[in-house]
Amino acid sequence: MLRTMITETPFEQKWILQGRLCGPWAADLKQKWEESRRARAGIKVTVDLENVILVDRAGEETLLQLVADGARLISSRAYMKHILGGLHVDH
Repeated sequence: MLRTMITETPFEQKWILQGRLCGPWAADLKQKWEESRRARAGIKVTVDLENVILVDRAGEETLLQLVADGARLISSRAYMKHILGGLHVDH
């Protein structure tokens, strides 16, 4: 299961993810991301991965899409830093 919380200010949108970023939950996140494209137009987007406990290949592909669309991925946990490092994404 993946929980997604979104907070917004006039200049920033922050996505906070908790749980497993894999399989159907990765697909669901990707769909939510695509559906919110207009709401993100012209603002900074940060995705907090601090409480993500598992990422599979589908989750990695979703993270790459988020980065390609301009999101900044953040986490201080070793597991997520390892995942992000494997994607060649700044963390």
